[in-house]
Amino acid sequence: MEALQNDKVRNRKNISRKDGEGRGAMESTSFKDLHESIVFGILVKVPPSYVYKNGRLVCRAWRDLISRDDFIVQNFMETKAELLVGGPTSRRNGYFEVKLMEVEGALQLDCKLRDCGLCRMGRPRSSCNGLLLLNHPKEEGLLQVMNLITTVGLTLPKCPSGCRHKACGSALGFDPNKKEYKVIHMYADSFGFEIFNLAGPPDAAWRIIPGPWEGLQERPYDFERFSWSDPISVNGRVLHWHVASNEYIISMDVSEEISTKTYLPNISEEIESYKYTLAELGGYLSFVYALSDIQVDIWILDDCFRGQIWSKKHSIQLDLIKYVTPENSLLPANHANALPNLSKLVAVAGRGCDILILKHENSCLYIYDMKHRVMKKFKMNMKNPMYFIPHRSSLLHWRNS
Repeated sequence: MEALQNDKVRNRKNISRKDGEGRGAMESTSFKDLHESIVFGILVKVPPSYVYKNGRLVCRAWRDLISRDDFIVQNFMETKAELLVGGPTSRRNGYFEVKLMEVEGALQLDCKLRDCGLCRMGRPRSSCNGLLLLNHPKEEGLLQVMNLITTVGLTLPKCPSGCRHKACGSALGFDPNKKEYKVIHMYADSFGFEIFNLAGPPDAAWRIIPGPWEGLQERPYDFERFSWSDPISVNGRVLHWHVASNEYIISMDVSEEISTKTYLPNISEEIESYKYTLAELGGYLSFVYALSDIQVDIWILDDCFRGQIWSKKHSIQLDLIKYVTPENSLLPANHANALPNLSKLVAVAGRGCDILILKHENSCLYIYDMKHRVMKKFKMNMKNPMYFIPHRSSLLHWRNS
């Protein structure tokens, strides 16, 4: 019996020794010993905010890898699209509260808000490849370009028009031919477009190019009362301005720097300018038109400059909508307190190919899923959300594309 117990003790020691050898073997093959391509393939899928704040601190090799241009570009391609939401913190100062909103779930349409990391920002204007154009929060009349993750920023010189950047249309665009970022500013078309190239020398100045019209009589709006709004950016390469016209909008290819008329789709009735809004949907310009109190049509611009081809993508019809209450229960469309008058909804942003964010004239917000015909009313933990800008975080700098 004693011999048998001794054998058991020896077996336990052998087993524990083997286990220890196994753990030692596993520990010797640590993460730092993996081939660089494997580490690259793993880290490139990590959200840029996390990999910037934490991954760079692991070791020098990781820091160098994360700083490489090919990693930054590939990491950006892996990043999910979100919406950047901004609203003023007070009427007395130029500070804005800015958060990032992610929409999840096909049927429940859950919205998640998170801080962007900066507490004092100016009015957000446009996003391109993770870079944000915004008003300077302290100095009136200046614009900034900033990466929200790295917090690296550039303050642009004052533009020749002397615009205060309160009632103008501005956007950050990318020229894929020259690999350059440009700020396009429209203050008054009689003055012309103002363009600032971020790849220029330190003493670079704004350039002025002609506006879309030659005489005041050609404009579709009241010249003295009309104020330009920020354009809708499609992939950061083509910009579209709503100009209160019943026939066309103004478009510009960032590479060509030439403004052109893009004619509106041919619908069943005469278009009224106050009934439509523009939004970006899945890399295309969308024309959202309130046909009646019970129907809103969504058109997509398939080809902007070669033929200007529009196609009807979807109709939001009151009797076909599945309404989701804030408690995530489905109600029929004819429920007493379910859906608003559709003609009083305006599209403020799109996310992906099938999600629209709509705002009612009473400031209530709705999400609509075109694929499943589901609509949900939602509230945001913000006092006055005014700007909804499609955004994808990145580690990009305006001098690496």
